[in-house]
Amino acid sequence: MTASTEQFVDIAKRSQDLVTESVRSWTDTVQGFAQQFGPGNRPQLPDAGVTVDRVFDFYEQVLGQQREFAKTVVGAGASVVDQFTEQATKAAEAVTENASHNAEKTSESAQKAARTTAARSTGK
Repeated sequence: MTASTEQFVDIAKRSQDLVTESVRSWTDTVQGFAQQFGPGNRPQLPDAGVTVDRVFDFYEQVLGQQREFAKTVVGAGASVVDQFTEQATKAAEAVTENASHNAEKTSESAQKAARTTAARSTGK
């Protein structure tokens, strides 16, 4: 794999791990919260300010991962364009050189054929 592809895979994996860990954490929290609902137990609600901070921290991490992912995709696209342009330029140069070489050979062959025909005409 190319370096850009490896970066893409790494960022995708880190994003997936982050989401998996967030879901696991949320599940653990909900289960812990649900266990508090025993007979005669009144649930203790988490501090709203802390909850808001945690939610925004989580989304800040997700957004950071998405930013890195987008940069990698854009960088990979630019790299592909550069590679394609370089290869196309080399191919065009090779075709031009080959065509020029073939034109010279054809011209030489035509001149040789013309001389041979002229020599045969004058020799008859």
